[in-house]
Amino acid sequence: MDFLPEQDINELLNEFGIVATPDGDDCIVLEMSSKHADVCDCLCTIEQTCEDSGWTCKSMDAAALVSVVGESVGKIHQGQTVLVPCGKWRSVFDAVAFSMAEDELWQEFDASATIKLNTRDPLLFESGDEHILVTLITALMNDGETLEQSVFLMPVGAPILVHLQPGGPVKLWFGNSVLADEVREHYAI
Repeated sequence: MDFLPEQDINELLNEFGIVATPDGDDCIVLEMSSKHADVCDCLCTIEQTCEDSGWTCKSMDAAALVSVVGESVGKIHQGQTVLVPCGKWRSVFDAVAFSMAEDELWQEFDASATIKLNTRDPLLFESGDEHILVTLITALMNDGETLEQSVFLMPVGAPILVHLQPGGPVKLWFGNSVLADEVREHYAI
């Protein structure tokens, strides 16, 4: 796990047609353009509705959403995966502090990450980091509360973008239907 300079992922964003749009003063929202996204799925809790046209929506209870997201993230992470916060990292780290307190690897990383907490620098997870990635996302989905605490997940070698919002909805953009089918096994749309 390591932070990258924000500009280091610009080529990846451009290649996959991912655009950044400010949302208020504190957030930047990423989206894959319709030209690049062949499949768009939305995972919602039963209390939420997916009102975006062109999206395939799957509703489930909150516990199932967290479980499905963890399994899907495990499937998507195939070596190198980048997480980008919607807001600053500080809000994400604050949201997961209690749930991640017992994870020794996270505690070591958290102690060294202090200088990056006021940035939106991407966080790179390598092949050996899958457990910590899934644990972090699960903690964020359970403990986060705001859009500012949400994160975007992108595998380095595949045209996939996932917006993981605490409590849902979770939006997934896929560059092709083969990738979508592989991940959809975990939430059966």
